[in-house]
Amino acid sequence: MLALWAGALLTVGALVAPTLFRVLPERALAGLVAGELFTLLTWLSVPAAVAAWALRSAAPRGGRAWLAWRGWAFVPAVLLVANEYGVRVVMHGVREGEGGGVTPAFLAWHAVSAALYAVATLVVLALFWRELRR
Repeated sequence: MLALWAGALLTVGALVAPTLFRVLPERALAGLVAGELFTLLTWLSVPAAVAAWALRSAAPRGGRAWLAWRGWAFVPAVLLVANEYGVRVVMHGVREGEGGGVTPAFLAWHAVSAALYAVATLVVLALFWRELRR
């Protein structure tokens, strides 16, 4: 489960989104498609977190480390939902409020959004790596 989740986040974030901006003739179209893919991944991350938690909860209990791991399973989903319904809403508001162009304010919020996505991806990768070491 964690391998699929990490693979999906990495594929869209590191391969698909940059390719869209390189290949599509309009940056606005590339942003629209990428945004839809990020929204889809956000909603796939919620059941992925629940599944990762459930699978880990069914494993033999190993004390405090086991309890800590279970909580970390939800961190990426929470970050992505916060990104979707917090940061992206602000990004769209800034962009529409300033005539739809790319402004320094939009770029700043875009950087926050990218950072949240990157942290979520790194947490899933860390969880996957930890499971491999078990």
